[in-house]
Amino acid sequence: MSDKQIGVVICNYNKKDFVLDSVQSVLESKGVEPDIFVVDNASSDGSAAALKEKYSDSITLLENSENLGGSGGFNTGLRRVRDEGYKYFFCLDDDAQVDENALAVLYEYMEANPDVGMAGCRVYHMQIPDHIQQSGLLIDFEHCSAKTIGADTIEDGSLPDIIECDTVATCAVMVRAEAAKKPEVGIMPEDNFIYWDDMEWGHRIHLAGYRVVTLASAKALHQMGAIVRRPNTFINYYMWRNRTNFFLRFTPEEMLDNMSFQLLSAVFDALYECMFREEHNIKTTISLAYQDALTGVRGKDDGTRILENDANDDKLIGFIKDKKSYYLIDTGLEDDAYYLRNFFEKEAPGMKEVSSENEAEVVFELCENIFKVKDFSMKKIYIDIYRNAIINDEDVLAVQSYEYNKILYIYMNQDIVLDAARRLRKADK
Repeated sequence: MSDKQIGVVICNYNKKDFVLDSVQSVLESKGVEPDIFVVDNASSDGSAAALKEKYSDSITLLENSENLGGSGGFNTGLRRVRDEGYKYFFCLDDDAQVDENALAVLYEYMEANPDVGMAGCRVYHMQIPDHIQQSGLLIDFEHCSAKTIGADTIEDGSLPDIIECDTVATCAVMVRAEAAKKPEVGIMPEDNFIYWDDMEWGHRIHLAGYRVVTLASAKALHQMGAIVRRPNTFINYYMWRNRTNFFLRFTPEEMLDNMSFQLLSAVFDALYECMFREEHNIKTTISLAYQDALTGVRGKDDGTRILENDANDDKLIGFIKDKKSYYLIDTGLEDDAYYLRNFFEKEAPGMKEVSSENEAEVVFELCENIFKVKDFSMKKIYIDIYRNAIINDEDVLAVQSYEYNKILYIYMNQDIVLDAARRLRKADK
């Protein structure tokens, strides 16, 4: 294989232990000899020093003076490999590792299929490696959402070996330099800062006429995110802003009316739930993210959007803390019932589950969304998979008012969304 074939870019931010393993996995690649560029996004955990100490002869370390986010960090390395003339770029998360054959598999497939602009690994959970984390993503313009192919499923061979998709997460993906050099594609959309940047990148490659695929024989492992309470509304801001911005700009023209309805419906649901749960900081962040998307505000938060995370279950905890017994009707939602029982055990250890409704001080019925409930008899407490519950007359009024308020909200704001879409699309031309 000739020089300058594969330039690997690993973007690291405070993942010292993980990123060392990521580098080592690439160094163990068979059949190809990639050059490795590690971008450190101003880590404070000693990552840069550790990389220099262990791999000074094996990698090129690029150190950013500030955290430029996922897209900005990757782009620091992507500009370098682009300008040095590499034929393929390979992006790898700092907490991901590739199988020794993964890069060769992707390289050989793209060499044999010049119409492929992006090819991703099939990614498995590091902690449970027989479970797929993702094998590409599909963009659902009808519902303004994205679907991860194979998410959290056991590898049983049922998925195709080659999956045609809309985009691939930059967790472990190879991109044809020729595609990225097209003006309508470019490198990652840096003004996202983080989240939905890989969605947009893959979609641009797709729009430029290239296929986007994942290959089962190119395997990677990726750490599972810890299920912990986030200290602030960082994810809320960037996810809502960048998702909204994406669909405003890229939804097909003939689907714009539906797009405005779907986006407004999603925003309303999120804000209404914040009101119901009294999560005022989250409400503020989502409102500002939505406003920024409509007005074309991009880049890193200016310090006013990301607030302390005030997510809470206070209302439900206050209701259950003195109860002695409960009965749960799971309505087939067994996984969600499992987590709800654990929540009850943690927050109200004196409340024991009994085997019949007649024995219980309170009867819960699990549902997917309490705002769809029509039974207000209060003979049982409806509780949904997000732990929203109808426990008093005020809650009943909120649920009864939901549908009308939603229709009014969409009616009031649909023209504003459509106008924003037109302005953003004009600015993109």
